[in-house]
Amino acid sequence: MEELSLTGRSRHDTPEGLEGLTAVVIDGDAIWVDRAALHAKSRVERGIQFSDDEARRGRGRRVAVVWVSMGRSTEGRPCLKGLAACDMWIDDESKTGYKRLAEHVNQMDRAVKGRIELGALSREQKQRLARFFAEEHGEVWEATDREIRDRISE
Repeated sequence: MEELSLTGRSRHDTPEGLEGLTAVVIDGDAIWVDRAALHAKSRVERGIQFSDDEARRGRGRRVAVVWVSMGRSTEGRPCLKGLAACDMWIDDESKTGYKRLAEHVNQMDRAVKGRIELGALSREQKQRLARFFAEEHGEVWEATDREIRDRISE
């Protein structure tokens, strides 16, 4: 599968099975594509010491990561094929955070396999994600199966 131009080129090589995968980060009111999240180096992760200690959950702010798998529609156009969300907590003041790496890896795998798992997102976040794709990546959004678009928008 070819890499699609939703994002800029990463300085890291991407394993073959992940070449159509990227991440959309939702941080408060901001939402953006951040391909560096594949290597745990997204804009919000840099300089943060993460732990999987449950005691850290809820400290700082919640940041949602949506793993997005790209593919081709039946007409050969770039489209969304799989999306799976998870979260992390970031405390900028202490430069610490909480995330379960295994959950992120499992959600990446689910997105690559074409599953839609957005239970970690609020209804408002799902609607913002749909607007983001429709406004910023309209051709991709329009080429995506209606069922997938409806599940993101619900």
